[in-house]
Amino acid sequence: MTSPTSAVSNATNWSLAFLRTLIENGVTDIVVCPGSRSQSLALLAAELADRGLLTLHVVLDERAAAFLALGLALESGRPAIIVTTSGSSVANLHPAVVEAFHQGIPLLLVTADRPASVRAQGGGQTTFHVGMFAAAVKETFDVPPAQSPDDAEKGGAIVALEALTVALRDRGPVHVNPQFIEPLSSDAPNRYLESIRPGDLLVVERESVSATIEATVGVVVVAGLGAGIRAEKWARQLGAPLFAEIESGSHFGPHLVTDYRTIGVSPEFVDEIHSVVVVGRPTLSNVIDQLCAREGVAVTVVQGGEGVPYRPNERVRLVDEIVVTGSGDDIAREWGLPWARRSRMTIDGRVSEHAADVDGSLAGDHAARSAFARREMEIQREPVTSEMVVRLVWDATWPHDRLVFGASSIIRIADSILPGKPIRVHSNRGLAGIDGTIATAQGIASASRRADSPVGVTRLVLGDLAAAYDASSLALVNGPVQIIVCNNNGGRIFEGLDVKSTANPAHFEAVMLTPQRVSFEALAEAYGIAYRRVETRGQLTSALTETTEPILIEVPLREG
Repeated sequence: MTSPTSAVSNATNWSLAFLRTLIENGVTDIVVCPGSRSQSLALLAAELADRGLLTLHVVLDERAAAFLALGLALESGRPAIIVTTSGSSVANLHPAVVEAFHQGIPLLLVTADRPASVRAQGGGQTTFHVGMFAAAVKETFDVPPAQSPDDAEKGGAIVALEALTVALRDRGPVHVNPQFIEPLSSDAPNRYLESIRPGDLLVVERESVSATIEATVGVVVVAGLGAGIRAEKWARQLGAPLFAEIESGSHFGPHLVTDYRTIGVSPEFVDEIHSVVVVGRPTLSNVIDQLCAREGVAVTVVQGGEGVPYRPNERVRLVDEIVVTGSGDDIAREWGLPWARRSRMTIDGRVSEHAADVDGSLAGDHAARSAFARREMEIQREPVTSEMVVRLVWDATWPHDRLVFGASSIIRIADSILPGKPIRVHSNRGLAGIDGTIATAQGIASASRRADSPVGVTRLVLGDLAAAYDASSLALVNGPVQIIVCNNNGGRIFEGLDVKSTANPAHFEAVMLTPQRVSFEALAEAYGIAYRRVETRGQLTSALTETTEPILIEVPLREG
């Protein structure tokens, strides 16, 4: 390794070694928030980005920055670095940190601090960073100020490797709190920078517990948040029905049971069940909880790094992998495939979408052609509904695209009606919060743009409250990103709760639905984003084809 010189500040020496070690072990993205105490990290990040060694994202709002980093890590599988200065800026990371913890997403939080000796002296912009994130971080490294160039270089490299190892091994956020003293930055040696070479992502071995599951009638596979494609593979190997939530990464394949909310409580079905394999963490329906709570049902949960794994009862067996024994082909014909077909028939029966009028389009006489044109015009003028939004967005999205759902009623509608399709779907369901949704989607969009893959569109479908909550993150949006705001004037998801029938209607409106007076057109204009207001099927279909630049599509919904 080429060492920095003694003329370089200890803060810069430490930051150089820290960032170099991360780059050489596969970290590619750094999100920098402005600040004085963190200047050595920020300036080096800019220099390293100019040299093509890092991708730099500069974000003013630390809360948005952390969610952007969450999206980057969620899509790429690589920990993203977040750099902040000291004080309240660190506290603003907390919402994304707890989301990352519950999803099991690796992040590196680097919060530049003053020396520990001044923390209790009432100094400006000084507080207690250590312990701020409590149990939501896997480990905290409180790094004392380096006393020499050699100490700085060795310390930065050691902490970087240890922090990265923990983030990957334990699958969650790690807090690095370097204490910097003046001088806070200096020029970095060019020869040192030229010696840095990007490497592959560090491979960390983890202890793994597996369970053997036999392919038999009565086994069900459930895929929740973080499940990935392995749940679909296991369902086929077991010949089992697959209950895959829309954001699970497993919502496709011949065994998919979309109508699991109905089938999952049908006596004809549940009386046959003796074993449920849950992959990831289900969050969208209590039908899964009820299924797992049935007497005599063995529940195996395959965890995926979630901060708190799914444990629906005390009998749960928690594992990292399953091994399938027996052949699922015969089982599938008797068990898995019939229920999947029944589900598809049920969903198809509920579909109100119009079938293509092929005969009408080919009609030869004028009257028939005119009638066909009138019908098509009527279809295109149909008012938009929530179901229409998710169906048209689903139809417009391809495997090289990305689809992100906000935490609102819209994701439950999508989960209930959309057929299988192997596309990447994301959602902040770790805590199901509405904050940071736009920033997360932009992080996912940025991470999905790889030189070796087709340029895809990232579509974010969210409610008006989630959009208003994260409005400042519109400043981050760039590239082919569509933000589809389903505006039903407040948090209509609460109308499905018991509280609506007992609360004073005026109070329910004020403190539960909380409608906001927000002009999304003005917001889009303020942040330089194209805007479309769509009220009909034809307008929405047309807007979804505008994929070159960022666009905010507002969809006023008449129904709740």
